[in-house]
Amino acid sequence: MRVLILSDIHANLTALETVFAAAQGEYDAVWCLGDVLGYGPRPNECVEMVREKADLCVIGNHDWAVLGRSGINVDDFNPQARQAVMWSRETLSAANRDYLDRLPDEPISPEEAPDFLITHASPREPVWEYILSPGVALENFAVFPQSFCLVGHTHKPAIYRWQSHAIPAAEPSSDASDPAVFVATVHHLQPRAGVVYSLDASPPHRLILNPGSVGQPRDNDARAAYAILDLGRRTWCHHRVAYPIELTQSQMRSAGLPKRLIDRLSFGW
Repeated sequence: MRVLILSDIHANLTALETVFAAAQGEYDAVWCLGDVLGYGPRPNECVEMVREKADLCVIGNHDWAVLGRSGINVDDFNPQARQAVMWSRETLSAANRDYLDRLPDEPISPEEAPDFLITHASPREPVWEYILSPGVALENFAVFPQSFCLVGHTHKPAIYRWQSHAIPAAEPSSDASDPAVFVATVHHLQPRAGVVYSLDASPPHRLILNPGSVGQPRDNDARAAYAILDLGRRTWCHHRVAYPIELTQSQMRSAGLPKRLIDRLSFGW
C-alpha cells in the first residue's frame, strides 16, 4: 500500500488541491499529521477535503487552538498566528468543528502498519513539541517502541535515524555473562525531493520522518511539501510541487489576514 503523507495544511486550499493533483495515481491511502487549520484563508474547504480523502488524521496544535481546547493558550501564539486562530474560530462550520474535535490527540498506530506511530508534534508531547535537532529526537526515541514515527509541526522535511552501538569493554573479559554496553546516536538527514529512501528498520535502526508542510513551508522553499510512503517496499519519497501562491495570498488579503502571513508564503519561511 502506498500512502500519501500530508501535514500542516494550514487552511491553504490551493496548495492542498495542487498536492492531490500532483500525487494522483501514486497513492492508495492518505494519512494527515495535523494542523489542517491556522494561518490560511480556506479552513472549511480544507477540513472538508481532509474529511473526504484522509483515511487517518490526528489533531494539531492550531486545530486544537481553533477549537478552544484547554491546554492551548492562544496568548502563547505570536500576534499574527493568534489573529488567524481567532478568525478561523469565527469562520469554521459546526460540522467541521465536530470532525476536528473527534480527531486523536495522542499518538496512534494504524492497524495496517503496526510498526508505525503517527502524531503531530512528537511522541513525547503529541501536540506541541518541535523535533528540530538530533538531541530532541534522541529523547523521543526513548518513549515509543515502534520502528517508525511520522511527525509534522516543524514545517521542515527531515529524517532522524536512531542507531545503537555496542561499546567494547576497556579490558577483555572471559565472563560470557558480562552484559554488553550500548549507546545510541541519532543522525539528521535532509531529504531531497524525488529521492527514494529505504526505510531500514533492521536492528539497530529506527526512524522519525517528517514530510514538511503542505500549506506553509519553512525551509526556504516555497513549494508545497508532501511524501509518499510505500508500506510494501518500505520506502519514503519526499516531494515538492509549485502552486499558485498568489491565489492563496489574494484570498488571505480578502479575509483580512495579517500581511506577514501573506508575505512569508512567497519565500518559504
